[in-house]
Parts: sequence; structure tokens; C-alpha cells
Amino acid sequence: MKLCITLLVVTLVTRAIAAPGEDAITDLPGLNHTIGFRHFSGYLAGAQGKQLHYWFVESMRDPANDPVVLWMNGGPGCSSMEGLLAELGPYLVNVDGKTLRENPYAWNTVANVLFLEAPACVGFSYDPNDDCRTGDDETSLSNYLALQDFFLHKFPEYRKNEFYITGESYAGIYVPTLAVRVLEGQKDFTINLQGYAIGNGLSSYELNDDSIIFFAYFHGLFGDE
Repeated sequence: MKLCITLLVVTLVTRAIAAPGEDAITDLPGLNHTIGFRHFSGYLAGAQGKQLHYWFVESMRDPANDPVVLWMNGGPGCSSMEGLLAELGPYLVNVDGKTLRENPYAWNTVANVLFLEAPACVGFSYDPNDDCRTGDDETSLSNYLALQDFFLHKFPEYRKNEFYITGESYAGIYVPTLAVRVLEGQKDFTINLQGYAIGNGLSSYELNDDSIIFFAYFHGLFGDE
């Protein structure tokens, strides 16, 4: 019995130490309801000193065993804070622009969700030299290094959990290019990747540009002529 209690205490202490206390959100303006999960906001190290802003919300169900889901909005250049505060996050912004309400369809009812702003210079992410030049390859590398920072230094207790990469729009590029890096790097840095999902994703510039004509037509922006 004493051994069981000791192991439980060690587990709880280790878990408490692993989460970065300096990134813990202890007060959120506009939050007028009680939440049953921990949340964190800070920076993850990308390529060439780039600092990528993250917001991590733990699962309301069983954070220790529930999967970790990475979410990225597209653009390119769209902040993933849109996903957090307007789509799948645990709190949504009210029409007054100042207060928050509970999202009954939040993904963190069943998963730990990591929102990442990429590339650098999007949202709160930044480059220390104010160099905002980037490309798909550099973005995937920075995102991959940020994941390593997340699982190695910020939240190592979650490295064993199932991991999924998700996103929308230009994440049709971000998600698979990142997934390839994760798979190719498994020998050096194991991440428990189980799959990925893309909503309304861009996969072909040609198909996307051609579809704009039909989209505009069916929305009455121009006629047959």
C-alpha cells in the first residue's frame, strides 16, 4: 500500500514539474465561466532562432491518456488563434469582443489540443531579426523543431500519447509536409504520430485558382458574360 501511494505521489509530482509553470495561464481577461482544464501559452523554438507562439489546452476528460492534437490554420499567414477563439477552442469570443463563452463543441472535450502560430511573423510568432521571409520547406522545418521543443522541454509527459496533426485551408500544405518530417525523423526523435486530418485543404494551386471562377459565379459576383 505504501509503495502504491509513493508511486502515485511521484507520478503527480513529476507531472506537475514537467508542465512549464512560466507558461501557465492563471488569469484570462473576459473569461466569466469556470473551466475544468489547465491551459498554457508561450513560445517554441523553430529554425534559425524563430519563436513560434503556442497555446495549449489540456483535455477536459483524461489529459494523461487522451491524444495530443496539433491544430494549424492556413493562409498562408492566418493565425491559429482563429481556430482557438472562433472555431474549435474551449472558449469563443462574444459579440462584444471582450468576453468569452464556453464552446460545447470544443475539441479538448476529448483531446489535448496544441494551437501553433506559423510561420514566424504570423500572430504572436516572431523572428528576433525581423526576418519574415519564409517558404513551405522552412515552415515545415520550424514546425517540426517546435514539436521537438514541445515534447522534449515543455511537455515531455505527453510524448507517449497518440499524436495527430490537423488544420484547414493552407494547412493542406502545412500538415502533410510536417507529417513527412515527423515520419522521417522517427529514428532520432520519436513522436507517436497516428494520423492527420485536413479540412477544406489546399492541395493544388491550379485546382484552387480554377475553382474560384465557379465559386464567384455561384455567389453572383459575375454572370455568364
